[in-house]
Amino acid sequence: MQYLLVDLHQRIVGTLSSDRSFSVGDTFENHNAQTYTIIGLNWFKQRPQTPSLTVIPGLLNRKLANVEK
Repeated sequence: MQYLLVDLHQRIVGTLSSDRSFSVGDTFENHNAQTYTIIGLNWFKQRPQTPSLTVIPGLLNRKLANVEK
């Protein structure tokens, strides 16, 4: 399945092709070895067959984890 990746401001970050089904909190690595965490699952009303994933970069996750310690 083809997923559209968007950031918190709904700007397109890229796309992801995967047979895996995702949930909020899942992490994955794209073809450029960038790590992302999924924080939202969305479906566009205009194209319901194309889901999008709201993601944050892995680097941000590491910064947040350090703040919480």
